[in-house]
Amino acid sequence: MIGVLILASITDIKKREVPDSISYVLIAGSSLLVLAYSISNNTISNLVYMPLSILLVTGFSYFMYKAGQWGGGDVKILFGISIVFTSINLFSNRSFIALFINILLFGGIYGILGTIAVGVIKIKKLKNHFKVYDIPFFIVTLLTMVLSFFFIPVPLNFFIAIAAFMLFSMRFVFLVASYLMYIVQNVNKLTEGDWLAESPKDSKGKKIVPERDTGLTAADIEKLKNSKVKEVLIKIGLPFIPGILFAVVITMLFGNPLLQIISSLYI
Repeated sequence: MIGVLILASITDIKKREVPDSISYVLIAGSSLLVLAYSISNNTISNLVYMPLSILLVTGFSYFMYKAGQWGGGDVKILFGISIVFTSINLFSNRSFIALFINILLFGGIYGILGTIAVGVIKIKKLKNHFKVYDIPFFIVTLLTMVLSFFFIPVPLNFFIAIAAFMLFSMRFVFLVASYLMYIVQNVNKLTEGDWLAESPKDSKGKKIVPERDTGLTAADIEKLKNSKVKEVLIKIGLPFIPGILFAVVITMLFGNPLLQIISSLYI
């Protein structure tokens, strides 16, 4: 499974999409893996909570897809993963609840750090959009993060540093999303699921295709190809399959780190 997720991550980064063939291999492989485990151990205990796993993990990913935050490939990949993570034990490394929490937590961390990385790489272009208060704000928040570890006692310094980082990242991520996550794409290179930032209009001023939260359909792309439009502005997102891979690896190695930390505070 990890090998397939690595392949999906590489494809997602390079092409901004995951071929259905990779998703289907993951789904089929996960199904065979679970079936083999049941047969070899003469038990169906690992199948009891599979519907709940699929409902939670895949249901959430479908919601994100419909909200225009994730692509269809993410939903299929998570469906394949939800077949394997079927334990309801919160501390198990096969817990679908732990997986869900880790996707939210570590996937979120990946998203923030990945977006910041994009901004740093393209800082020359991004700084043209800085407001007069942005540079002082960034400097103050970064200094607060560093100095808190020298002058504020534990654990208060940790919370102050986290708060400062969140303030910094919220503004920086907003700037990156607003000005760097768009590209001009030739209509002949469009793929299903691409997010149209603004629809081109025909000679009568009518939109050729609508902007959809779920991205362009095959029919939309065909309409654009048949029009006189050569290029369109599309919105790109940070490839999220690597974030899913990160969460899966964390779950397999450590189970639910957040719950373990919380539990340890009360023991």
